[in-house]
Amino acid sequence: MERKRSRVTPENYTRAIISLSRRCSSTSVFPGNNYVDMGDWMLLDRNLLNLPRREEQAIPFASDAGQTHDLVVVYNSGEGKWDVQGYSQEEHENFYAATTVPEAGLGQLVFIRGFISPSWVSTIGSKYNIDPEFFRRHMEYLSASVDRHAYSFPSLPSSSNNILRLCVSTLLHRDGFGGQDLQSQRSDQSKELGIYKIQQLGSTKVRCGDSLVREYSTLCSCFSVIEQWISLCVTKTDQGWAVIVWMDQGRPLEKSPPGPWTSHIESKATALPIIQHHHKMAFRTTTNRLDPNANSSVEFQQSTAILPLQYDTLVGLVDLSRRAAQDPLSMCIPLFAHAAFSEVQFLNLMESRIRMQIDAIAEGVSADALGTFQYFSNILDRHAQQLKESTRSFSRLINQSNQRSNGVRAESPMPRSAVPPSIGLRRQTSETETARNIGIGSRNFENSFAAKNLWEDYEQLHLRCIELSKMCTQGINLAMNKAAIEESRKAIEQSERLKKLTLLATFFIPLTFSSSLFGMNVDLLGQNGVRFWWFFVLCVPITLSAYVVYLWDFQLLKRWWVRFWKGCRCVRRDKTAKRSDKDPSHNV
Repeated sequence: MERKRSRVTPENYTRAIISLSRRCSSTSVFPGNNYVDMGDWMLLDRNLLNLPRREEQAIPFASDAGQTHDLVVVYNSGEGKWDVQGYSQEEHENFYAATTVPEAGLGQLVFIRGFISPSWVSTIGSKYNIDPEFFRRHMEYLSASVDRHAYSFPSLPSSSNNILRLCVSTLLHRDGFGGQDLQSQRSDQSKELGIYKIQQLGSTKVRCGDSLVREYSTLCSCFSVIEQWISLCVTKTDQGWAVIVWMDQGRPLEKSPPGPWTSHIESKATALPIIQHHHKMAFRTTTNRLDPNANSSVEFQQSTAILPLQYDTLVGLVDLSRRAAQDPLSMCIPLFAHAAFSEVQFLNLMESRIRMQIDAIAEGVSADALGTFQYFSNILDRHAQQLKESTRSFSRLINQSNQRSNGVRAESPMPRSAVPPSIGLRRQTSETETARNIGIGSRNFENSFAAKNLWEDYEQLHLRCIELSKMCTQGINLAMNKAAIEESRKAIEQSERLKKLTLLATFFIPLTFSSSLFGMNVDLLGQNGVRFWWFFVLCVPITLSAYVVYLWDFQLLKRWWVRFWKGCRCVRRDKTAKRSDKDPSHNV
């Protein structure tokens, strides 16, 4: 019989994190500089270590009593049915006392909806024996300066194979995001986002269940994008498995800490839903666990926020209920599919905006196209890196699933291009062999969300993201060529104007010279008084001479002079030769 592992208490879990944060390189080979901010954050909740609380000190991270919110939602796998339990922010002790998994060999999925307090971090971490690195990576905003964690993030992928991350994009639409030009608006929003991460997320102003935002980008005058994370940790328990899913999506954003998106939400901007398509989705029913009273007041709806409340329905839609009870991979597939669908909508929007910019350049109406293309390119590069990490994470999850099903340590189940050094490499194995290696059979061919197909979807999304980035580069080149042509046209127009000015100067400079000459206080032409017609007698030949010099081709004159000089030398040589023929005494 397998011996059960001793469970770490929340207090000891907290002490371990604080102890690690206080190690230094002079006393330990494992210094914890990157845990300093997290250790200080854990100490904000003085109840964790049974420390006395100061008088009149408010309880940190506490939400308003009137806001109902299931902070943690737990799915316990069973035979044909999922047992769902919800816990509010005050019920971390009840959560810790609950059974880890219902039966041997089965699993559990734990959703964390939004920001959580140090008490919940210690409770979840000690209950499932989770490496604190999982929580630190999700809360990387605690380190306002990159020097605080000594440039240790991102770390080696192999150092934490059970920690995964997904990025979910929410498209925000409104008819015109203000009268400010886009470049200055993007610059201001970038500064506001930095202030939001330092003054909001890095302080006690954020409450349990609040939604967090990682990136915010304004693509055009009608669309902007909110990027949020979903962090996953796959861990073994005494009898089965557990997957911890920490989502940035919690309470509605209008009830969470304000950021650069707040003004857009207040001006009635709407979030586009994440459109998913599952096989025969129209013939399935969904289970609604939403509180109608709490949900009716939401002004800014996000599809991902509802995901933990209907996840058992999604598992049923992809026909994974039988496998999900024993396999964490099957349980996580709807999460990867949801993130992939959000990425599809984002890339579709980006492609339409890029094509609009290219068409505007072709028509000659390009308002700061270079800055826009560079802005798009930076966003796409960030998404390409995230998709690459998601593909690698999915490969690791498949590898762990194979090891669990085979009972032996196997090589990576993916072909060599699963985590390719170059995305342009092609797969060398057949689809049949790939399906057999992945471990998801092809007997359910109608199911488009088998692991093999979903992994290929992420590869295609990565390729498409790179292609759109190349389109941005082509747009930058096109804009630069267009600008160069425009500058050449302006230079030609300027040279034509200078030519006209030079022609005018050819006429007026002789006239000015003549006027100056007649204005001198000297005798002119031997007379004391000069007649008026003498001005024209002097101006006409001088003007004609200046015009002749203006029209004269000096290069032609130079060439004529060279030919004339060569001709003179030839004639001189001929005369010398004739003289030598007539005079025999002449020696050459």
